Amino acid sequence: MTGMEDNGADRFDELLDAVLDGAADEAQAAAFNLLLERDPERREAYLRQVRMHVLLGACPALRENGGRKTGDGRRRLSVGWRVAAAAAAFLAGLAVWRMSRPASPVSEAALVQKVLSPVMTVRASRHGQWADGREVTAGTVLPAGVWEWQSGLVELVTCDGTVLLVEAPAALEMVNPLYARLISGNVVVRMPKGRSGFVVETREMKVFDLGTEFGVSALSGGESQVQVFDGKVRAETADNAVRRELRAGDTAKATVRGGLVAEAYDEKRFIRRFPPDTNLARACGVLYSRSVLEAVRVAYAKHPITVDGELSEWDRQVAFKSACAAPYAETYWLEGLMMYDATNLYLAAHVGDPDPMCNVAPAGFEFAGGSVIVRVSADKKQGWPLKGTMFVNGAFDQSRSRIGPEARSGRISNMVMWYDAQARRARMRLNCGLDEHLKQIDPAGYEGVFKKDIDGRGYTLEYAVPWRLLNCADDPPCGGDELAALWMVHWSDNDGRIARGQLVEVTNRRPHPQDKIPPYLFFQNGPSWGKAVYLRENE
Repeated sequence: MTGMEDNGADRFDELLDAVLDGAADEAQAAAFNLLLERDPERREAYLRQVRMHVLLGACPALRENGGRKTGDGRRRLSVGWRVAAAAAAFLAGLAVWRMSRPASPVSEAALVQKVLSPVMTVRASRHGQWADGREVTAGTVLPAGVWEWQSGLVELVTCDGTVLLVEAPAALEMVNPLYARLISGNVVVRMPKGRSGFVVETREMKVFDLGTEFGVSALSGGESQVQVFDGKVRAETADNAVRRELRAGDTAKATVRGGLVAEAYDEKRFIRRFPPDTNLARACGVLYSRSVLEAVRVAYAKHPITVDGELSEWDRQVAFKSACAAPYAETYWLEGLMMYDATNLYLAAHVGDPDPMCNVAPAGFEFAGGSVIVRVSADKKQGWPLKGTMFVNGAFDQSRSRIGPEARSGRISNMVMWYDAQARRARMRLNCGLDEHLKQIDPAGYEGVFKKDIDGRGYTLEYAVPWRLLNCADDPPCGGDELAALWMVHWSDNDGRIARGQLVEVTNRRPHPQDKIPPYLFFQNGPSWGKAVYLRENE
């Protein structure tokens, strides 16, 4: 972004808080106005904050979220705000920004009316969590804006009756009741009978509803998919260069290079209907963790490792433990281990899970059906903390045009390990870089196994991954190195499809001051990763 250096970001956050809290004096207001005048991205960040101030004051269901900030910098306010006070804050904020308004500004009254207008309502939620880990509750009214979920299945109804079924992790911007931008995740759109005109936009394409039911995916690697279940849609690439009309049974993928190619139809790719809860006796609520570890030790494998799910040859002194927050700590937990030698990185985990090894999630969402993800950096030039990030001023760079070379490093690896319940075997998806520019499913050379606990309430996994697959065979991590790492565990519902919750562990306790990124997105922000300390052979 233009002119945004670390000290400037700190000053901007400080002034932004003062302005939004009504505590800015004349000098602070002048300094803040100057920053806005110089930087369009700061202006957009400011408007997002102001919008959230107003809408949280107007919607009691939203005010329950408390006074926390979400990953894109939006502020959640406390219960004491009223509509009039929120509108006054909005107008006062716009007055501060008088010098940097667009050439043809919308009137303050029109803007206030726009942000106060509800766009959709949460009709149902199954294990739904907002970005900050709070539970999604039915009946919550949502105005226009960006909404982020880290897990679960959430059914939304717009004010004109369109049904949106969002499968998380997902981020969705509702521009108006008939226009949505899908930033990440899956969404199925079902229009009322006889109606049409809904639009879903991703970074790579736009999908125009022509009276139908359809699903759209925005995958982390940069590609998008659309699949038509009923009726027809018009899909076109972001540059309008390619257009296709798709009918029921058609599937197309928009690539990062601008193409629109046909793919095989897969009925299981999307969840089309909100499922009945088949396990009502189980406690509801969210599964969430607060990271307690900044560093893990990686032991040198002094003896050969046999990948069989039995961990008798492992050095248990380097094991680490973590668990979800109460009341789930006794049921959903992780014991992890890491070892290495000149040829391989070895990973092992014992996971508490009452629904183990039932993953039937579709391609692109393999992690959601129950998985362990280990992310490691072998980039010795970056060291620790890891420098690369997919975020600019706390907001995800959808264009990927402003991320630095550190984020694209081929020596940053993401290993998703899961048990495929349909194929009945251990699987692995390997991505490179924070931008996940390369994806390999079951690359040749790795070994992996899952073993279910005798009591059926957990599992053990064991993997050996050659350094060559992690693009560092010429200079793998060795004793004395301190490099970045991050662990994640996902749990599913008993059907093995919907992400029920997650644990994020091994994280930097002192992230960059401008980072306001929720834990479920830490994997895209290098400074949030924790440290892997590689022990020497004699340690």
